[in-house]
Amino acid sequence: MITLDSHPSAMDRSLLLRAALGVLTVAALCYGWTTSFPDNVNISYGLPLRWGIHQLITIAGPVDTWRVDVSALLIDLILWVALLIVVPELVKPRAA
Repeated sequence: MITLDSHPSAMDRSLLLRAALGVLTVAALCYGWTTSFPDNVNISYGLPLRWGIHQLITIAGPVDTWRVDVSALLIDLILWVALLIVVPELVKPRAA
């Protein structure tokens, strides 16, 4: 049976924090921003490192090319997974 307490337990907080960080991880890896120059339009993906660039337009006309930096993607994944593991442990209350 699930009860609603006014003070969630430490496990509930940890689970909630992990879920929030998981959503933040997916959002950071999928976030894209457009860079537009007169002869070039790109959409870049990834936070904090830019791991993917989707080129849409060049001076020669429309294109559809992707450039993916796998090492930047792996570093991003390692960073976000480390945050998923470390942050809930840091906010966990200490036993007296």
